[in-house]
Amino acid sequence: MKSSLKKVGIVVIAIVFAVVCSAAYAEEKYELSVKEQTYQGIQFISGGVGLEEQQALSAKYREFNLKLMFAAKSGEYVADVKVEISDSRGEKVLVVAAADGPWVFTNLPAGKYIVTATYMGKEKRNKVNIAKGQKQITLAFYW
Repeated sequence: MKSSLKKVGIVVIAIVFAVVCSAAYAEEKYELSVKEQTYQGIQFISGGVGLEEQQALSAKYREFNLKLMFAAKSGEYVADVKVEISDSRGEKVLVVAAADGPWVFTNLPAGKYIVTATYMGKEKRNKVNIAKGQKQITLAFYW
């Protein structure tokens, strides 16, 4: 009986080890495939293709104060969206030529901004006010 319990215990430990290693590998894999970038001193990241990448981004990138989300009116996510964020003086503070997925995360200093997102030649605009210490705001753009 003790021998059987010992074998079951070893199997359970092996399964737990495999699950933990798989999760660590998945997180590392997505960290390697989705990189933070900088434009004129403003950090940003884009991605979110597939459920696993979305989960990895959601967990890791809560420290960004602005999340942009892009989708068709049908609800399906879209990528390759051009993003321009301008400050209250009209100066561009962030330009993303083509988002790598349906999400863009960035950290903006306190201020008022206009976010312009262009997909397949169609432009959408949204205003956002970032306060000092702002928690993450999500802006959604639908085409």
